[in-house]
Amino acid sequence: MTDEAELPGSGRPERGAGIDPAALAMDLAGASREKADRFLDEQIEVLRLQKLTLQHEIGLNLSHLRFRRFSDHTKSALEILAGLIILLIASGLGAMVWDATQDRDLVVEAFSVPPDMAQTGMTGAVLAARVLDRFGQMQADTFSIVQGAGSYHRDNPESVRVEIPETGISLGELSRYLRDWLGSETRVTGDLVHTQSGVALTVRYGAQPGVTLEGGRNDLDRLAQSAAEKIFAAARPLRFVDYLSRKHRFAQAEAIIPALAMQGSEHARSLAYSSWAALQMFEGDMYGTRDKALVAVRLDPKNPSALAWLSAAENNLEHEEGAFENLSATLRSSHGSAHDLLDPRMRASLPVFWTMFRDELAGDFSDAITGLAKAAAEGLPYYANHHVWDSAAEHDLGQARRVAAAIPAKSRDGRPNFDVPLAQLVISVFAGDWPGAVRWGANADAVMRATPERLWEERRDLWPPWAYALARNGELIQAEALIARTPLDCDDCVRKRGRIAAAAHDWAGATRWFAMVSARSPSIPFADTDWGEMLLDKGDYDSAIARFQIAHRKGPHFADPLEMWGEALMGKNRSDLALAKFEEANACAPNWGRLHLKWGEALVYAGRKDEANTQFASAARLQLSGSEKSELTRDLRS
Repeated sequence: MTDEAELPGSGRPERGAGIDPAALAMDLAGASREKADRFLDEQIEVLRLQKLTLQHEIGLNLSHLRFRRFSDHTKSALEILAGLIILLIASGLGAMVWDATQDRDLVVEAFSVPPDMAQTGMTGAVLAARVLDRFGQMQADTFSIVQGAGSYHRDNPESVRVEIPETGISLGELSRYLRDWLGSETRVTGDLVHTQSGVALTVRYGAQPGVTLEGGRNDLDRLAQSAAEKIFAAARPLRFVDYLSRKHRFAQAEAIIPALAMQGSEHARSLAYSSWAALQMFEGDMYGTRDKALVAVRLDPKNPSALAWLSAAENNLEHEEGAFENLSATLRSSHGSAHDLLDPRMRASLPVFWTMFRDELAGDFSDAITGLAKAAAEGLPYYANHHVWDSAAEHDLGQARRVAAAIPAKSRDGRPNFDVPLAQLVISVFAGDWPGAVRWGANADAVMRATPERLWEERRDLWPPWAYALARNGELIQAEALIARTPLDCDDCVRKRGRIAAAAHDWAGATRWFAMVSARSPSIPFADTDWGEMLLDKGDYDSAIARFQIAHRKGPHFADPLEMWGEALMGKNRSDLALAKFEEANACAPNWGRLHLKWGEALVYAGRKDEANTQFASAARLQLSGSEKSELTRDLRS
């Protein structure tokens, strides 16, 4: 086979490379064997050296190729890095331009002050900072769902001093130039001067005329507070109305809000009417709240703040169906593009609040309690009275008592807290402690009369349970006189009329009242539940079950119709079917003593005594009325 030369760079020399064939033939022909061997050895040495040289050159070439490859990668990486830097710079400049176009900040410049005051430390910057501190405190103290807090800061162009090369301009200066050019900053200026009687502080909001406030030299703190309020009123007028409302400065708020409600687009007017509705609520005028909220909704049907105040007014008026419908509409609007809750924190947390109120109206008290805790964790107001009522309505009286014990005895203004006796009244009613409920009702009435702005609650929150307690305590004439003073558009008031009639065995009267509320509240389970309870007490088990079925459809997580449905089945000698209803009710109200008592009795009738004893033991650990305790004692003895 023909010899083949190796490829260059393979590490092996070509066969016979570097040898002259003719010279080799001559040398071999005329030379001795010894010389020929020496010559061959020398040629082999040459070939070996050539081989080593080639191997070295190949190594150098490979190393060079590797370096060139690394160099190419490095160059590419540097080019990519340079591109990224350029992109970041462009993005940063773009972000600065975008921020500038969106700038709506309130900027407070250092005030002008007399030199002698500056020498004492009251410089223009210090005075501006005091005003700004009070402005910020007012923002923080105001809970508003109509107008957000916005952003504000003290003018400080030296805050960022990173300079842009070859321009001498800092990033802070560039940002300020862009904001002045593209943004809509509002600048606040002011000056302090001496007067014959003391000092005068003048503040100017944007291009508006200055407002001058006068006082003594020692009145600077008061002047700073007044100046902050003037700025707040100009910068966040609707939020300022909310601030005044929560401070019970109603006359000032009433003087401001009508003009705001007449200005701007329908959207802006809707927000102003929402703020007006909030003002009316703080004044205790629920019908006024509803009327203003209705105007706000007509102006902007998707304004969630208007829908929220409308639902709150309907709820406080005990118009339960209206409250439920408007809470549902509020939640739909709050998840849509028309969400007008300008404060991001409110956008995230208020729907939790509204869901809690809707759960209460549907009888889902477990979820309502969860929502109440979640809302409080989000920074929303905590309503202890709702927590007590929800716990009691879930028949967890232990929890209701723990919450009630933590309610402060005094309100923020130092007056007795109406929530304390009202909570105890609610607990006593659910516990069946009728003498105690009557006493707490009288106590709550006395406290309420010292709180005029809460008198609207008297007829709707206080009188109905108090009147029912009077009826169950044997004071029927007093109960009927008290409940007759409650309005007929109040759903709970009319239901309590029915329950008082049922306590007097006036079955026809009770039916009339329950039917009235049931017809006008197709989403609310309470009237049908009370109606079913009346029929159960009357011994009409089939009609009672029919009402409990309707109530359960309206409120599938409401335990009461399920438990009494089970009792009605026991009345029909169908304890086997009652067990399933008691189990369903237990999922909604696991700490209800009466539920476990009746569950145990149904198990006894079903011949399952061991399981019955477990339920009786649970009942013994929970709240039972006096009659229920006697019933449990008889069950344990039998």
